[in-house]
Amino acid sequence: MRRGRREPVTGTVLDAANATFVAVICFGLLTGISTQLQTVGPQAPWDVDPYDAVASFATMIVPIVAALTGVRYLRWRHEVAYPSFALVEIVRGCAVALFAVAATDTAYLVAVLRRGFPTPAPFRPELAGLLGLSVVTVALAAWRSAGAWSSQRRSRRGPDDITLSGQPDAVDDVAELLRSAPANLAPLHGLCVRAADLLVAWAGSSALSPRRHPWLFVAAVSFGAGVAAAASEFVHEGLPPSVGVGILVVALFGGIVATGGLIGYALVGRYLHLVHSPRRA
Repeated sequence: MRRGRREPVTGTVLDAANATFVAVICFGLLTGISTQLQTVGPQAPWDVDPYDAVASFATMIVPIVAALTGVRYLRWRHEVAYPSFALVEIVRGCAVALFAVAATDTAYLVAVLRRGFPTPAPFRPELAGLLGLSVVTVALAAWRSAGAWSSQRRSRRGPDDITLSGQPDAVDDVAELLRSAPANLAPLHGLCVRAADLLVAWAGSSALSPRRHPWLFVAAVSFGAGVAAAASEFVHEGLPPSVGVGILVVALFGGIVATGGLIGYALVGRYLHLVHSPRRA
């Protein structure tokens, strides 16, 4: 739907989301190039802790939050006016993602001021440019998001509009986005609808679903991501000298990422309305 046909508050929030997605992409380029390319990484002043630790935690949080915000952005894409709860969720997602990006940019700037670039550093202009681009885009996105936050707050009719209790959670959002797949692509549409039905059924009945045991689900998924990171490390650096060392490395990676995932969920899980809150008597 074209921007001009949107309800004003909805348009303002979506503009903020678009700016946030641009900032996230620039953040991904900065962290990806400066940490994953072996020829570039040693030239980055922030390639040591505590600066790298800040970026590592942010890179666990930002992609997930941005993806969830994107799902909520796309779920209601055919509507002239988004529901008020959806606008709140989108603005909150933007705020969390931008905070993590800004924290990383700040840590990187401190690293540049305190450590400086090594000599020689052939990629110094590129690294400085990527950092500057990330700082500029996150500042612009924060400005747009602040305006969107004020706009959607003024549009509320009363204090009850702020609660997300009883509203669709992330599972519902993903399922509805799947169901909205283009109907003219019959095979794809049918596959997406079946996947949505399976997702909803699994979330409502499985003991491993995020709705029934969210902490266990987050820990399991995060640990799996840590195992994948360890496997990637083995591919790039070679196999460990022994099976015991390999198991220790896998357990270490899995434990670190699982801990980070649990901390992230504790900080922003309820704020972002990832799953339905338990009902209180």
